[in-house]
Amino acid sequence: MGVDIYGLKPQLKYEKPEIDWSSLKDDKRKEAFESLTKFENDNPGYYFRSNWWGWRPLVYLSDIAIQNSGLQFDTKGWGENSGHGLKDGVQCTLLAQAIEYMIEESDDLSDDNDTLYINLGSWSNSEGGFVSDDIQAELSKEWPLNEVRGTQVVGSDGNLYSPSHSAPVWHIKNWINFLKECGGFEIY
Repeated sequence: MGVDIYGLKPQLKYEKPEIDWSSLKDDKRKEAFESLTKFENDNPGYYFRSNWWGWRPLVYLSDIAIQNSGLQFDTKGWGENSGHGLKDGVQCTLLAQAIEYMIEESDDLSDDNDTLYINLGSWSNSEGGFVSDDIQAELSKEWPLNEVRGTQVVGSDGNLYSPSHSAPVWHIKNWINFLKECGGFEIY
């Protein structure tokens, strides 16, 4: 589960391929998916997707960028699949620029594989598994709820932990590119 975000007036380089999925044989489905993926990559303002674990940090980062830049945008409803979003391209471009500035100013987020973490009360170990309640309580004392960081934390047991909600820089950059080219968006 996650979010599907569609641009309202995307800057398209070419039209989306028409695909009748019901009539495709199995051997042609892969080709159709590749065609659709190429369209989405070539037209970053058309569609943006994320799972909830990666979307929540992007919303939180957007909130911080909005606040830091003095923008008056409302992100209420961005945590649900009900069509909320920004309704014009100017707002999206301003938000993209504000997020871009935050990333450029962060020493922890300089490489595309660096990761932005937000503590929303759920923690993972280095293998991606959830941790026990006592370790979560210990980690949340050191790293308060809703705090954003670009690093992981070492627990008292010597193991490496991270909040379960995170977004790598490449995902944040995809969000920025989408914002610059979408002409407004709605979240479903």
